[in-house]
Amino acid sequence: TEIQLVQSLGVDPNRIIYANPCKQVSQIKYASAHGVQMMTFDSEVELMKVARCHENAKRLVLRIATDDSKAVCRLSVKFGAPLKACRGLLERAKELGLDVIGVSFHVGSGCTDADTYTKAIADARCVFDMGEELGFNMDLLDIGGGFPGSEDTELKFEEV
Repeated sequence: TEIQLVQSLGVDPNRIIYANPCKQVSQIKYASAHGVQMMTFDSEVELMKVARCHENAKRLVLRIATDDSKAVCRLSVKFGAPLKACRGLLERAKELGLDVIGVSFHVGSGCTDADTYTKAIADARCVFDMGEELGFNMDLLDIGGGFPGSEDTELKFEEV
């Protein structure tokens, strides 16, 4: 598995975010057995699987859907919770005794529009506020990938 690969390279399990958007039960159990406590979720189904199969999933990250219309490869069609579903997911995580520590998003590969990142970060801020209202101490923002990956592109990381 990818977890096995990164651990074989010496990466501490506390630094791994298991971000597969549709985790198999066996994969969640593998993560649990190998000390990986941080993982993403974007639906109640994923929350329930984690609660049921991972005794030590203490650090969850809510993946939100973003406007990826300006990306070369769009991902929000398949992955990420809509903003309007986030409060309910946070409430459900609280009921299940799971700790949500942050928000992740991916604006899609090859996005060169700074406004897309600005909007996604603003949406993440809304989710952080929801989490705070529910008693979560959220301090992680995972801005995913999607950067053009070249110094000669119009969009620079500093602009984001």
